[in-house]
This record gives sequence, C-alpha cells and structure tokens, in this order.
Amino acid sequence: DLAYYWEHRFVHRVGLGWATHAVHHSSPYFNISVAYRFGPLDGLMPLFFHIPLALLGFNPLVIFLAEMIVQLYQTLLHTEVIKKFPRPIEAVFNTPSHHRVHHGSNPKQIDTNFGGILIVWDKLFGTFRSESEVGEIKYGVNRMPTKPLNPLHLQVHELVDMFKDVWRYKDLRILINPPE
Repeated sequence: DLAYYWEHRFVHRVGLGWATHAVHHSSPYFNISVAYRFGPLDGLMPLFFHIPLALLGFNPLVIFLAEMIVQLYQTLLHTEVIKKFPRPIEAVFNTPSHHRVHHGSNPKQIDTNFGGILIVWDKLFGTFRSESEVGEIKYGVNRMPTKPLNPLHLQVHELVDMFKDVWRYKDLRILINPPE
C-alpha cells in the first residue's frame, strides 16, 4: 500500500505520469465508470515501483496480488452514494469521502489523498485533506480536452500537449516538471 501511495503521488506530480493519469481524472462526474478510465501508459507506471519491491525480496506473485487488491479497493471508492463511514474507519482507511477530494480540481483538492487502501500515508506525508476542509468538489481536470467525447482525443491530449511543450521550449525537463 505504501508503494501504491508513492506511485500514485508520482503520476500526479511528474509530467509524463500526469499525461497518462489525467485520463482517469478527466471526467466531470464521479462514479464507478471513472474507476475504469485508464490512460495509455497507466499499466506501465506501477512497474517502476514494483520492480524495487521484487529486488528487495518480495515475491512477485505477492506484489501482483497486492496490486490487484488495491485496484479492486480503489474501484469501490468511486461513488457519491456513500457519504461517510464511522470516524475510526475514516481515520485509517481511504474512503469514498477521501477519494472524492482526490478527484476534485479546485486548488485545495489538487494533489491530495493518494492512498490506496490506507489514508494514513497521506496523513503521515502531509497530503491529506478532508471534504469538510476543501468545500464543494468540482470533478475533472482544469485543462479539459476540447473534444471530451472523442475517446482517442481523451487518451492522448495530455501526452500531445506535453510533447508540444517540449518542442516549444526545447527542454526535455518538461517530461518531469511541466510548465504552469
């Protein structure tokens, strides 16, 4: 779960990661279908965090099963139907309430609540925000595609924009840290 936290934080903070993960966040809605919106490189990103686990001696099958459990749990978080769980659960586990904040596009909501199953990582590393402290949640990304109903455009628009920025600025560091 800790590896998932850092991988999820990475794809939000690093240009190439966000260019693929933005597909998942691009919906103006928050429901179970959002859980299945994957970007073109989303399957590759976890490898950069799983390979070191395997090199540390963790069984690759255990790593794979842990990733599947986290992904299943994450799928269940994509709902507005469940409002809040009892306080002890909200204190330890990632819940739909916490994940709604994660999908918000307002300034107080961006880059928060990266946890997979546990929300304690966000509390430990200072990335936690509760629904009560962020106010109304507006879903989606701030730089929405011009043709949101075109699936191909949705899959590649952030990647294309990122490579246009690389070409414009002649600076490969944009792949890591995109310009504002």
